[in-house]
Amino acid sequence: MHKLLLTITMVAAMTTTSSDTRLLQNIWINDVAIGGMTYNAAYELLLDEISISDERISIICADTEHLYSFYDFGANYNIAAALDEAMEHSRSGGFFSKLGRRVAAKFSAHHIEAEFVYNADLVAQIAEKISADAAIAASEPSYILENGRFVISNGIVGREADTHALMTDIVSTLETRTSGQIAVATAQIQPKYSTADFEAACDLIGSYQTPFNPLLPERTNNLTVASTFLDGSVVLPGETFSTSAALRPRTEENGYVRAGQILNGEPDSGIGGGICQISSTLYMAALHAEISVQSRSNHSLMVGYMQPATDAALAEGYIDLVLENNTNHPILIQSILNPGGQHIINIYGHESRSAGRSVSFESILLETRQPDGDKVIEDPFLPKGASQIVSEGIIGATYELHKVVTENGIVERVKVNTSNYRPLQRVVKVGMGMAN
Repeated sequence: MHKLLLTITMVAAMTTTSSDTRLLQNIWINDVAIGGMTYNAAYELLLDEISISDERISIICADTEHLYSFYDFGANYNIAAALDEAMEHSRSGGFFSKLGRRVAAKFSAHHIEAEFVYNADLVAQIAEKISADAAIAASEPSYILENGRFVISNGIVGREADTHALMTDIVSTLETRTSGQIAVATAQIQPKYSTADFEAACDLIGSYQTPFNPLLPERTNNLTVASTFLDGSVVLPGETFSTSAALRPRTEENGYVRAGQILNGEPDSGIGGGICQISSTLYMAALHAEISVQSRSNHSLMVGYMQPATDAALAEGYIDLVLENNTNHPILIQSILNPGGQHIINIYGHESRSAGRSVSFESILLETRQPDGDKVIEDPFLPKGASQIVSEGIIGATYELHKVVTENGIVERVKVNTSNYRPLQRVVKVGMGMAN
């Protein structure tokens, strides 16, 4: 009896020692025998036997091959987790449980599957990158006026890849555990408009002109720069057009210089001064073309180059003239600065109005407001009692702009806007007679 207990104790001690460092016999991971091996030895063997280091995925998209290893997708076998399970199987339980598993291991194998894993985020990132590289944005046709002729350019057929299908194909290939090739499905994106739509949009549908003084070099410079930026602008049906954005930031880098303007309700000067004449001329051309005006503000003071209520102020960042092409065809904006002192804007599109329709506009005065006295500046260099007018005052007023439509003998009047202009005090210097 004592001999039997001693034998069992010795076996138990041997079992405990060996199970701490070695796996039971007849254990398999992914059909690789690792029984009786240490953890580290089994790990190295499994790396060699079930490695995917040589597996690749060739992705063909738009005639371009993109080659990735399985590791690029975070794909691998979770060998460590499988070995931990094998070690737990070898160690768990009491003495008799371990002894029973050792005996059973001689007759039956214990199989463990190392889980195959991949990183879904990496799959998505790579699929999106490949799709983005293959993508071509569709481009609509366009047109310009060159030497009195319309030149129409063709649109560009776009292309897009099916990113979702590519992700599915990558995952399917990864799950085969072997190299593979994927052909990415792409689709063409046709331009929304054809050259025929532009060919049908060459009618002059609106025009307006305003005078400027070419002898004012700084102002003329700014008008020239702004007119150049505006000229040739194309607005597709349903699109909005920001005049301020089209004229670009008013900086010296863009060619603008300091010239007279209205700032905070007072005559002043600033970089880009004077370009509100461009937006004002465009405003009236748009009204004559009967395209939609989404946003327009009058100046705080009346301006000399426009009739009241026909002006459109610009203040970069917060005041803009915004138009919308509410027609079914493109429109082209032509801006011309005549050396003789005329700024002309022509708007071309498809003339769908009847031949008997005419449009005109009237500025109607509602009320006037006198300045609140004079602004007096004391001047010590003027003789006492003498006065000098620095600037004349401006009467404030409220005007309405009315659109008058005559068609088939019927006249219709529609209010377009109400414009309020503030009065400006006259500035007078008064002598103090204090200077020697």
